[in-house]
This record gives sequence, structure tokens and C-alpha cells, in this order.
Amino acid sequence: MVVIVGILLPMLLIFWYSTNQASLAIQLQAGKAFFELNKQNHATLDKVMESIDQTSIKMLGSDIVQRWLHESDLSEQQRVQGYVQTEKYLSDFSSSIKYSLFVLTERPSEFNFAPSTDISASGVFFIHDFKDKPWLQHAIEAGGLGIVEVIDRFGFNPNHSKTVAYLRAVPDLSGGRNTFSILVATEIESEFNADLNSVTMPENADVYFTDSKGTTLAGSGRIGSIFSIPDDRRVLIPNVLVTKKELYIFHDSLNYGNRLIYKIPLPSLVGTYHAVQKVIQLSALCYFIIMLIFLLYLGKSVLRPMARLARLARSYAPGMNLASSADVDRKDEIGFVFRSFFLMTERLNQLIKEKYVMELKQKEAELNLLHSQMTPHLLYNTLDSIYWYGIRGGVPEVAALVRDLSTLLRIGLSRGKEMITVREEWTHVEAYLHLQEKRYNHSFQYHLQMEADVEMCLLPKVIVQPLVENSILHGIGKMDGEGEVWIGIRRSDNDLLIVVEDNGFRPVDLDKIRAILSGEADADKGFGIRNVNKRIQLRFGGDYGLSYKLREGGGTLAVIRLPAIRLMSEWPETRE
Repeated sequence: MVVIVGILLPMLLIFWYSTNQASLAIQLQAGKAFFELNKQNHATLDKVMESIDQTSIKMLGSDIVQRWLHESDLSEQQRVQGYVQTEKYLSDFSSSIKYSLFVLTERPSEFNFAPSTDISASGVFFIHDFKDKPWLQHAIEAGGLGIVEVIDRFGFNPNHSKTVAYLRAVPDLSGGRNTFSILVATEIESEFNADLNSVTMPENADVYFTDSKGTTLAGSGRIGSIFSIPDDRRVLIPNVLVTKKELYIFHDSLNYGNRLIYKIPLPSLVGTYHAVQKVIQLSALCYFIIMLIFLLYLGKSVLRPMARLARLARSYAPGMNLASSADVDRKDEIGFVFRSFFLMTERLNQLIKEKYVMELKQKEAELNLLHSQMTPHLLYNTLDSIYWYGIRGGVPEVAALVRDLSTLLRIGLSRGKEMITVREEWTHVEAYLHLQEKRYNHSFQYHLQMEADVEMCLLPKVIVQPLVENSILHGIGKMDGEGEVWIGIRRSDNDLLIVVEDNGFRPVDLDKIRAILSGEADADKGFGIRNVNKRIQLRFGGDYGLSYKLREGGGTLAVIRLPAIRLMSEWPETRE
């Protein structure tokens, strides 16, 4: 009864189900297998794109390419020499993929010695008008990112044969105008087709490599034609679709936004269905015989030892040492399970001991944390006592200094917070100025101005005080009453601007300050302003930070640019 109910009947049901679902199973398995092949094939295509991308980055940063930024300043001999050097540089990188450079110039007639794209298949071209090459404008609009487009082949091309091109605008790396030339890699489809042809596909199968809009880049279709999967399809598994006649397998590239599609006729997959059915029938009979033999072996060699292991598991309690069993010495899987079980109990006992020790250490750490939290609280209370002692003792100036010092400490610590409001930072700066005013015996004046609508904006704590300290220490601290410092906070569109300026008489080395902010100067110089600039850029990105310039009328002007935000949820934690 066990064999009939537990083995024979399930086998018959499985056989009946398999004969009715064989076609679907073949489609599923083939779909999975071809999807894995599709992913691997697509990975090699992405490597081609990655190689071109890396090569373009290397080329656009070279001195040979960057020299064309100042093409208007070159003599005719320098233009010719530069053209020859650039041609050679491009040819060194060209093989099956050809690299060209389109230099933007207001005077293309001065470069008549260079052939046009109607003559040369690659090289250096000098242009001014984009009417017949709108893809160059697309590259400029991409802002330095590489794009892929289908364009006409360069050189003699009366039939307007298409090619796949990778376009990248070449920026001015010295910080001038944005784009002065465009780097173009053409005939990329040759590399794509080589990788696609290396994969063996079923008979009459087609392969299409398209961009995100469905434009064919390589494979079975004509380059530039539009290919899309028919609407009358159903989903077998993700990325595997089936219609009445074809199986479609596709994979999308997250890095480059393109798609690789396999189109496989169903007859080439299920044509061997009847042969598979016979194999299934024979396999079912063999399976039935093997299962009978296996049951006899199972009862003697597996079930009884496993029952003993179950009794041991039920009798075990954490921390208890178990007596060894003869089954531990077996050389088969049962012996391995017994050995693993005993080893597990030993490890569990050890973990219990270690957990007890860790709990003790955790309690000790909690006590240390409570103690460290009491230290700032004790300091604030002590300063408060000194403040009231100064009031009662008739020395209000000392009391005011203690109050300002307490304000500096409280806002500087901010209970561990990194971001505080502009109002809190403003209070911190005022307290610092009060202290410095007493220290320098009122030898300078300060002016504070803040727009009302920025008080609740957030900013990293203690970023204004280092700038004020530099203005006093290096600018106006020793000017005997003539020194002035201005501090203003205002909003400009979506940015928050903090301006600190002074009328110091000492000349300022702006190049040295820029070297400190960029990290090129010695690490022990300009720690304060470098720290402020680095903290802002790490949190908000390279578009924000600290900058310096000379003030009209003498002195220095420092500007902190921040995003104007009121909640940290308005801005991501990190930016590239």
C-alpha cells in the first residue's frame, strides 16, 4: 500500500502531467537557459561599451586633444602640425572601431587642408555648422556624458549606409568654456556583431541589439531600423515572452540603457517533443524500479540512524554535554550528520558562555556611556555657577564672558548633532564675537545682518566661526580701532549664502588659499577653512563650499554657498 499509494500513483500522476505540460516545460527551460546566455552575451557587449567609454575619457584628457581649445591662437604651421599629431593619435586607438575628432571653430576656412567627412572615414574634422549633423548638437547637450546614436558612415557613402557611433563632448578641463570639440567613435557595430556571432543559436533564430527606443544597433536587423516585441505575447518568466510562433528573450543594460533580444521560433525548440516523451516513459519505469530498491536501503541504513539522532536532539538542552554515539564513526553522510550535530552542540555551549561574557561587557559599556554624558552636563552647571557668582560679585563683564563661553560650548557640542539651524549658528558667532571683542579691548567693530526667512534653514555646525576667527587674527585684530568685519546671511534662489568680509590691511595670497581648499597645500596649513570646505562638500557635493576673493576697498571676502533646506529629508545624505 505504501508503494502503491506513495510511489506508483504519484508516478502516474506525474507522468500524465508531464506529457501534457512538456511543451511548456521545454519553453520554460529553454527560456531560462537562453536568458542566462543572453545575460552573458549582453555582458560582453557592455564591455565593448565600457572599453570605448574608458578610451574616450583617456583621449579627451590628453594634451593633444586639449590643445584645440585655443585653436584661434595657433599659427597656420601650428594648425597643420597639430592636425598631423591628432590624426596619428586617433589612428593609434583605431582598429575595427574608428575614432574621429570634430573641432568647433568660427573659421573653418582656415582648415581647408583637412578633408571632410565626405572624403575621410575617420580623422580630425573642423566644423561650424551642425545642420547636416544634428547628432553633434545632441552630444553637446549631453553635457560630457557619452551617448550612442545611429548616423551615416563617414567617407564615400552614396547609399547613406548607417553606422553606430559613440559621441562625447570634450570639455575644457582648465575651467573655461564648456565644449570645444566632440570625440566620435564609429563602426562600433563591427565589435557588436563579432560578439553576437560568437554565440550559437537555434535554427532560424534572430538576434537584435537595440537602444532604449528600439533602434537596431547590431544583429539580424538593419542598423537604424525599429524593432519591437509583438503585443500578443504572454509572460513565461520575467524577461521571457512567448507568442504563438516565437519565444522572445531579452535583457536590459542598467549601465547603458540598451537591450539584447533573442527571437527563437517555437518549432526549433519543441520539434523533439515526441522523442522526449518516450524518454520520459522509459525514465518513469526505471524510476519505479530504483525507488523499490531505494526503499529497502532507506529503512535499514538511513531511517533507523536518523531516528536515533532525533532522540538525541530531543534530549539535548543548551549547556548539556552529550555522550558520544557509535554512528559518529560512520564514513557516510549519516556519520557526517552525527558529527555535525555533536559539533553544533559544543559550539552552542561555547556561544552561551561567550554571550554571558558579552552581556557583562555591555553593562560595563553602558555605565561608561552614562558617565561620559554626565561630564558636559557638569561643565555647563559649573559655568552657570561661575556666571551667577560674577553677577553677585559685581563683575558683570566676567559673567558675560562666562555666559558667551557657555553658549559656544553648548552650540559647538549640540548634543552630538551635526546639522543645526542658522539661528543657532548665528548665536554661536555672536557669542564668539563678544569674547573676541573683550580680548582685543574693543579694537575692532563688527556688523551682523541676516534675512528673516533663513533663520530655520539647516547648515553644518560651526562653519562661520573659523572664517570670523581668520578675519580677526589675520586681518583686523591689530588695527587699533579701524578694523571692521561684516557678516551677512541671505538667500539666493535655492542657495544659502554666508558672507564674511573684513577691511584688513594685510595683502591676501588667494592662490595659497585656493591650494588649501583644494587639498594641494601642506596638511598642517589652513586647517580651519579646509575643514569647513571639506565638511560642506562631503555632505552636499562639489557644487557647494567655500570661496575667497579680494574685497573692494581692501581686505578679504569669504563666501560659503549651501543649499537652502529646512529638513534633512530635502537633501540626500551623500552626493557624487
